[in-house]
Amino acid sequence: MTADARRIAFTSRTLHHVDLERAAVGALEARNFRRAFALADRRCRILPHPGARAHLLRAEALFHLDLRDAALACVARAIELEPDDLVAARRMMAWGDGPQQIEAARSVARRDDDPDSVRSALLLLEQSGQDSCARVDFLDEEVKGWVTWRGADDPHLSLAQANQSSTIQLPADPRHGFALDGRRAASFRLIRPASATSQRLEITQADRVIASIQLPANRAPDRRSTPQRPARARNGETPPLTVIIPVYRDLAATRACIESALTAVACTPGSTILVVDDATPEPDIKRLLGGLAAELRIRLLTNEHNLGFVGAVNRALGATGAGDVVLLNSDTIVPKYALQRLRSAVQSTPRVGTATPLSNNGEYTSFPVPNRSNPLPSPSEIELLDELAGRANSGIAIDIPNGIGFCLYITRECLDAVRELSDDFYRGYLEDVDFCLRAAEAGFRNVCIPSVFVGHEGSRSFLGEKRSLVLRNLRVLEHRYRRYATECAAFLLADPLRDCRAALELKLLSNEPRGDGPHVIVCGSSVGREIAIRRCRQLAKDDQRGLVVHVRSEGQRQPAAIFDPDGGVPQSIALDVATDEGRETLLTLLTDLKVRLLEIAEPNRLPAAGLALLTQRFAYDLLITDTALATRAAIGSGSDPDWTDLIAGARRMAVIGDDGAAFSGAVLGLQAVRLSDTPAPPTQHHAVDGPARLGLLALHAGAAEFRFIRALSDHMAAADEDAEITVLGTTLDDLKLMQRTNVVVAGDVTVDEIATLIEGHGITKLVLDIGQPAFGHPLVDALLATGLPAAATEWIATPSRSRTADLKLQPGSDADATIAAVLDWVVEDVLLHPDRRNGRHRRQVGARLP
Repeated sequence: MTADARRIAFTSRTLHHVDLERAAVGALEARNFRRAFALADRRCRILPHPGARAHLLRAEALFHLDLRDAALACVARAIELEPDDLVAARRMMAWGDGPQQIEAARSVARRDDDPDSVRSALLLLEQSGQDSCARVDFLDEEVKGWVTWRGADDPHLSLAQANQSSTIQLPADPRHGFALDGRRAASFRLIRPASATSQRLEITQADRVIASIQLPANRAPDRRSTPQRPARARNGETPPLTVIIPVYRDLAATRACIESALTAVACTPGSTILVVDDATPEPDIKRLLGGLAAELRIRLLTNEHNLGFVGAVNRALGATGAGDVVLLNSDTIVPKYALQRLRSAVQSTPRVGTATPLSNNGEYTSFPVPNRSNPLPSPSEIELLDELAGRANSGIAIDIPNGIGFCLYITRECLDAVRELSDDFYRGYLEDVDFCLRAAEAGFRNVCIPSVFVGHEGSRSFLGEKRSLVLRNLRVLEHRYRRYATECAAFLLADPLRDCRAALELKLLSNEPRGDGPHVIVCGSSVGREIAIRRCRQLAKDDQRGLVVHVRSEGQRQPAAIFDPDGGVPQSIALDVATDEGRETLLTLLTDLKVRLLEIAEPNRLPAAGLALLTQRFAYDLLITDTALATRAAIGSGSDPDWTDLIAGARRMAVIGDDGAAFSGAVLGLQAVRLSDTPAPPTQHHAVDGPARLGLLALHAGAAEFRFIRALSDHMAAADEDAEITVLGTTLDDLKLMQRTNVVVAGDVTVDEIATLIEGHGITKLVLDIGQPAFGHPLVDALLATGLPAAATEWIATPSRSRTADLKLQPGSDADATIAAVLDWVVEDVLLHPDRRNGRHRRQVGARLP
């Protein structure tokens, strides 16, 4: 592909993502699949967050490059983002296998309007053992669709609402387009009766259910006849509290939830449990609920037909009298005093409509990692978390965009104003959000009470279908509440719950048993952070705990974030070590943790006052991650006098990998301990025809890297107009470099993506350090493991890395010398293959033949 053909005017920063997608489409149409991959891959790494379309462009390019597994991973990601995307489903059905292919076939069969695609999907489903299928489309006025089956019995369609239902038979139509090879089929179309509640449509054949769909209400409820609820108790009286638990499946989770709620209710005066059996299909659950109701331990409502989450909750709300309610999922664990303290916190907080506690799986209120489904702690750990949360965050209420329905406390005033959950959503997702947004419109606050913790296993009701349902309902919410998405984004950016999570983490850390303390690795940059995380993973293999302290500079602030790389506690503690108070708090915390050993990386990037205090208080190792300790990056230059005392006070010098050990001996003149690590397994890559493609690792995003890449690009363009540079990482100005015809900047990459990037870009050689090496960085080792020829600084001759195709850069070389050496090394392929050489520049390129 010529340079002119590659030229794209990447000049708009605001529309860069659009330009990338358009250019990727153009490259696919031109059948330049490597170029298409490069553009689509970059689109998938930058903001705004890519949608299904971007991942499908990347998948299309990968598939045509014979990288099927990577292409399928992209299609799977597209389906995760947009479960209803038909293009993604078709690709998965055509390229995939196993459960993913079958699920895609179901999606195509139920939603595709192309008869040939549907017939292909039905064939796949039958080959997997599913001999019946149905499609149901519904509007307010009607329901229509089709059903296929095998066997002599015709299916029946039933539509149930409230306490009435109707059933019709669906006779087989031999002329139906899907009635092939012994398969029977029928279409249907019927008028929906008006209903203010949800309706359940089922298609059954010979006592088996082919389809079961909950249809939202198609008529607004009549508010005129709704009785007024009693007012909230006044004069200091404690209002009654009703805990509502809708139940459908999962006996073990349901039993654990109700047992914990019974204990909590016993400790909460005036509270009762109201369970709704939403037509559970599990006999053991029916027996459990019947026994509890017979013993008068719970109130029980039983639905003849499954009404779904909304119908079950609204029926329970209608059965409550005065007082507040708590909507509780049947997969939660409630600590003993959680309800009591949750009610007290709400009563002491003005204008509360809904309140949500902290949880391991509570979206905004998740702990320790927010907006993530953290593992469910054991019951004893949940009790401890709740107790410590009460001590750490007493009297605090934080406003949140909406409450979370796993444990949603609703005040009676809010219920009187908002009344009930909306019935115009689909199958039990985000109705709680809609309720909270209506409450906010009515002037009520949605708050998190961080002094309470409730365990939540997480919904398993709809499994893989869940995301499709959530996204479908989310579109309704965003249309109905235009500011909702912006408010959520602002909340996530500000993270007002961080201090509350940090306070709970401090309590947890101080409560830990005093055994062997953790190793703590202190770093001062994003590069050092990745090396520190790798060091923690090393420690974990030896059953030792590692924590990272990452110090950043933000103007006059120097926040030190302390975190567990494996997602445990802590995650939210950040102390400003630019202040005396912050430094002392950090020292106190590390002392209380009984730190086994401190490992200091990047001392040149750490505040001097904090570094001095740490090294005076704790035994420490120096973890060599770069060349900052040297006077110059040249053989025998020795250590910088500024670091003499720090080096002398260290227990030992430590490094990860051969390069760091070689640097320590050859430049610093110090013997360093090489920390044990499992080397990355070697990988094999196919030989690539065509022009030289240089993969250049960029870790620092600094001016020196940017100037190096720009100068190398100029020289390479003059030597071979077809040679290309792929920058693995981000730079000081990606867009400026992308405007060059021979440079693609991939963006931030991870270790597990290396193989796909090498194959997708067709990279033939690598440059692993520009100016400042990063000893022990996982990306460096992963790239070395590819076996591709690599240009890197050689501090001393290393037999294990002695490969004739490598370029050994001399320590201390300036940028011009390094560029000349890399250029000579890259274009050597052109000189060895005259047919690929640009004749205009032959005499300008110095030959270096082996």
